[in-house]
Amino acid sequence: MIRATTASGMRRTPAGTASPMTASPPAPSSAPAGRRTLRERKKERTYEHTARVAVRLIMRHGLAAVRVEDICEHAEIGRSTFFRYFDSKEHCFVAGVNLGHLKAVLAALDARPADEGPLTALCNAFLAIQEDWRRQRDILLLDARLRAEVPAVQAHTSATHLEWETRLAEAIAPRFPGTPDENQLQARILASGVLCAVRLANESWIASGATESPIPSLTAAFTVLRSLMTDHADNG
Repeated sequence: MIRATTASGMRRTPAGTASPMTASPPAPSSAPAGRRTLRERKKERTYEHTARVAVRLIMRHGLAAVRVEDICEHAEIGRSTFFRYFDSKEHCFVAGVNLGHLKAVLAALDARPADEGPLTALCNAFLAIQEDWRRQRDILLLDARLRAEVPAVQAHTSATHLEWETRLAEAIAPRFPGTPDENQLQARILASGVLCAVRLANESWIASGATESPIPSLTAAFTVLRSLMTDHADNG
């Protein structure tokens, strides 16, 4: 049962809930489906289903009113299963908000022309995944509000973005002309810069009411990033 919040809007975290600041358990493998075992695919389905349930419940009732037990009940899993994947309801919510987004960016990046420079390719990949912004709008607005209000949500979001930085850097490193070590350093710096531009563009988009496509905000942020780079990552 979803419990009502106290007058202050807060409720004590259930006993036994892991601290949101503990190391997060890894998400299921991102290897192609054909290379994963049946057990790995089942784990991934459980992870994704539980994260989606958390987002749905929190959107409907608010973060303070939703317990880990409520997520488990609606996802039809036990508490021990929940804590194999998530260390808190905040972690589960952040996972649900970001579910599939990194894969979409990586797929869009892989589809870019091989001779497109790393900066141009990564920016274009982010622009390419904005088509479903209307479907994501309410979730993104809730996420922005909770990140501002709940330290645990912000902490898990920061950890997620660090994972994004690592994965995106690995994907764009081959587009640099230097040695592997040089490429990896440049790729991490570039990925970090693009992610910062995306975050600021999203903040601007949300502040404007998020009633139109975020593409103009992203394009403006990418233009500023490109103009500030004295050592251009590419000529595109």
